[in-house]
Amino acid sequence: MTSFAFPLVITVHTAGVGEDEYGNPVPSAFTTATARGDVQPVRTDEAADGISSVDVDEVRFYLEAGTVVSAGSRLEAAGVTYEAVGPADTRHYNGALDYVRVRARRTAA
Repeated sequence: MTSFAFPLVITVHTAGVGEDEYGNPVPSAFTTATARGDVQPVRTDEAADGISSVDVDEVRFYLEAGTVVSAGSRLEAAGVTYEAVGPADTRHYNGALDYVRVRARRTAA
């Protein structure tokens, strides 16, 4: 499988889900993995004076195919921590290059 040449190493902390003695779902320990990826702002607005304003609190992560990310996962890139705000989905580029895309928001800490 061919993959993109992603420039960053992303650390992904994904919460597990276990069951209590009654079969109810309960959060379990986080699993930690690293993956190659990239992060891009969700939007960029250009003002009339031609200077761009970038909203860096909300971003999209592009990760290697097969990376496990779910809503609530923590992603760390270049010293900044983000939280996934929705499910990740596998995208197909040109029929051959797969990658995982997830939207995330910068956390306070």
